[in-house]
Amino acid sequence: MSESTTQFFSGEFCHKLDAKNRLTIPSDWRFEAEGGDVYVALPNPIGCITVYPPEMVQQLLAAARQSSLSAPEKQRALSALGRLACKVACDKAGRISLDSRLLKHAAIEGDVTLIGEFSKFHIWNPERLRLEDEKSQDLDTVFGTLAELGL
Repeated sequence: MSESTTQFFSGEFCHKLDAKNRLTIPSDWRFEAEGGDVYVALPNPIGCITVYPPEMVQQLLAAARQSSLSAPEKQRALSALGRLACKVACDKAGRISLDSRLLKHAAIEGDVTLIGEFSKFHIWNPERLRLEDEKSQDLDTVFGTLAELGL
């Protein structure tokens, strides 16, 4: 991806994992890890997998570099996150491979739903997403929260 192009993730897409735990990424979302760019997939506490672009990887690295030997709780947190993290890049067919630990975290076995969140995207078990949607807020509340964020 060139520097003049802004990676932007939006929309909702339904796909399936293949037998090798690979997932086809929508064509508008595809990325290659060229020139040292690394994308990372991490477990999300709400029960899905989140894929972050290189900018977030740099933030994670900066935080890890600042972790002090005298801060064991921070070391444990970084270790737990690092253990579950998975570097990802699209292959020539536009697929990414997902680690079995991430799939277990998100209870994903076959069908998946990809949800764009502008600077990142989420990979959901469709049933978990349906349950999360039932908890979701109405649009007035969503836009009110966005206003609090300055958007």
